[in-house]
Amino acid sequence: MFNVVSRRTLLRGAAGAILPLPRLEASTPKGDERRPLRFVALFKPNGVHSPYWNIEDGREKEFRLSAGMAPLEKLKSHLLFVDNLGTAGFTSHMASAQRFLSGRFSPSGRGGASLDQLIADKVSPGTRIRSLELTTEGLFAQLPECSYVSYTAQGRPIPRERDPNLLFDRLFRDPLVAPSARRDAVSLLDRVGESTKRLLRTVGKEDQQTLDQYLTVVRQAEVKIENLSRTAASPHDPGQELAGRAATTFNERTDLMIDLIALALWTDSTRCVTYMLGNDNSRLVFDFLGVKQNHHLLSHYSRTSTPADIGNLHKICDWHTEKFARLVTRLKSYTEGPRSLLDDTVVLYGAGMGASDSHTAHRIPTVLAGGTRVLRTGRYVRPAKNTEPTHLHRTLLDFFGAAPPPQHHIAACEPMSGLDGSAYQPYREPAFQSRLEVSGPNVIVQGRLRYDPDRPSEFLIDVTGEQRPVRIAVATKSNRELNFFASTPIRLSGTGERKGGDLVLTALKSVVPLEGQTAASGP
Repeated sequence: MFNVVSRRTLLRGAAGAILPLPRLEASTPKGDERRPLRFVALFKPNGVHSPYWNIEDGREKEFRLSAGMAPLEKLKSHLLFVDNLGTAGFTSHMASAQRFLSGRFSPSGRGGASLDQLIADKVSPGTRIRSLELTTEGLFAQLPECSYVSYTAQGRPIPRERDPNLLFDRLFRDPLVAPSARRDAVSLLDRVGESTKRLLRTVGKEDQQTLDQYLTVVRQAEVKIENLSRTAASPHDPGQELAGRAATTFNERTDLMIDLIALALWTDSTRCVTYMLGNDNSRLVFDFLGVKQNHHLLSHYSRTSTPADIGNLHKICDWHTEKFARLVTRLKSYTEGPRSLLDDTVVLYGAGMGASDSHTAHRIPTVLAGGTRVLRTGRYVRPAKNTEPTHLHRTLLDFFGAAPPPQHHIAACEPMSGLDGSAYQPYREPAFQSRLEVSGPNVIVQGRLRYDPDRPSEFLIDVTGEQRPVRIAVATKSNRELNFFASTPIRLSGTGERKGGDLVLTALKSVVPLEGQTAASGP
């Protein structure tokens, strides 16, 4: 028979050391199966290269991940892939950032609380930290709205933390102790050593194993903090992270932030976290990936890109998705009795726009993870109709038992069906046949529109019986409209000519999607 340890126990030591504890069997009264549900949102900036990301012709339980989802293959059974999120039309970077957790763009002071803050209102009682708002980069001063996804009930953006040192302090160090004393002190675990030894003597074998894993992870984080401090960029040169040697620490800092997020959740220090992997309109340069151009430039691939540039954009998108995979893997590895921390955490990974080049507001990349009490993972859910993000947000609020204020715009939204395994109307691509009609310069071509991998500003349509696909090389304005319909069946009419054995459509007269969608005018 072991002593019961309070769930709120903090091991304290010299120089302000604080060590919150993960859930232990000794801290759980017999028969008490209650476990808090947590929420994490990871924001991916600047949308995606749609053909690289979108799942095509998938079914709910029979689908193949796209090339852009390759980092998630081993975690597939723990994930729920959501498609057809968004609506016809286009978006701006400011609207994209706000859409992620607020569902729409509203001038500062008018939009009300974002999804994460509505959830925090419900789940934060009993935690030390109401919510964490984190980021990888500083404020985008030209358009500050691009830098925020979390908003207060008054519609004001919530400041974000980008320094893992300060996050570590917030989790494990007493703010009332002078920073110089904390800095000069020995290891955190050494400072709480006596308290730890006493605790280990009072708990059972299973809890001892949990504590051993936890203390190892904390020490690893502390070592990374120490190493990072030695190579940190000068505070007087905020742009230093974008080049050379300091760029290497950017990747390390991001990994460390993700590890600290997992620790914050495991110790129940907080139950609500948002982490921006970049500002929308992000100009970060990923030197450590061998990429020399900034992210935003590469994201507009039809105007400036070469095949090599498309490859570099894919590297950046893969990096974002790998960070999501890292978090899911961490949460999956931490146990709370018979369950993993991931089982009791809903993780939302996504963006606020679809195709980055034309800023489409359609097929916004969205993946959910964990939360096995409320989600049915291992599936691909693509509703028959476009679904605004606010309906997803309403569903997530319902999962947490959080009711939006009556005046909040989300209060009027119906929940999105299917996420919990409930019935929904799935998308089915209409049957179609490819065909080609040529009369002088006039051309009508029908088939699946796809990108030309060798000419990023052009498209191709394969036609049965034709040896070579029809090329579509049109002006930028028309190209932006075609981006909306990439990878879908479509009928195009216009004028063209033969070039080197290829039939090339050079001007459009009409664009008729075969699946009933229409694109609005661009921004």
